[in-house]
Amino acid sequence: MEQRPTVRRRVLGTNLRRLREDLGLLLEDAAAQLSCHPAKISRIESGRSGIRPLDLKALLDLYSVVNPQERDGWLALAREGRHQRWWRMLEDQLPQDFLDLIGLEEDVSECRGFQPSVIPGLFQTEAYATAIIQGGSAGPLTDSQRIKVQVRMERQKALTRAQPAPLTTWLILGEAALRQQVGGPAVLHNQLLHLAEVALLPNVTVQVLPFTAGAVMGGPFPFMAYRFPPPSSLEVVVLENATSHAYLEDPRETAPYDHAFNHLRAAALSVLESEAFITRLASELP
Repeated sequence: MEQRPTVRRRVLGTNLRRLREDLGLLLEDAAAQLSCHPAKISRIESGRSGIRPLDLKALLDLYSVVNPQERDGWLALAREGRHQRWWRMLEDQLPQDFLDLIGLEEDVSECRGFQPSVIPGLFQTEAYATAIIQGGSAGPLTDSQRIKVQVRMERQKALTRAQPAPLTTWLILGEAALRQQVGGPAVLHNQLLHLAEVALLPNVTVQVLPFTAGAVMGGPFPFMAYRFPPPSSLEVVVLENATSHAYLEDPRETAPYDHAFNHLRAAALSVLESEAFITRLASELP
């Protein structure tokens, strides 16, 4: 039985299809290179099947990918991790699309994006995360909510991990995210101080988009773009709503978000101005 496609497999498959189509080749052409049925190529390109290194090398030959470093990047992307991931024990307690996000943060080298109304999970304090997950309700956490808080705290280790290199993160936060008193003034005060501290990490960049910036490209919609290590530099854009995550992997779909991010960072306060802005807001809270 085929496994549900992982993000890693889907990204690899989508980009292999792009290489093939850019050269005007058919599924049958790729299948002939591997001496297999076109259905196998279709499964690989949809992410429903993995691909052996020997077969991937043969396809890269067909697609004229000859640079050794670029080929190594493709092979690294195809290599399924064999180590036990810490979150696998939670597979029966968390939705698969969220597990995909956790795995993505462990696999990629860079993430950047825009969050207009809430501090992102990678930067949240435990108290702030608890208030978000409880959704404003009072009382003790349920078992499910407790797991979600623990997972959110564990995910943040990507920012300071030793292997692979720490996750390079560049986030633009809307002013509303810094003013919404999630958990109350004291929780927000500590959250802003924590945000200012995390922003000092050499792999983290934080900018604030103030209310005075006016209308921005892409509207007030949050997104996160995740990039795999070079030389492949393949990218996934994650769109989050109240109940699930959507993953965009085709370069034609992800490119507009790169453009929107560049527009947002130009409209936002500088890094130093943002640091001062966050610190000032924290000082205004009890």
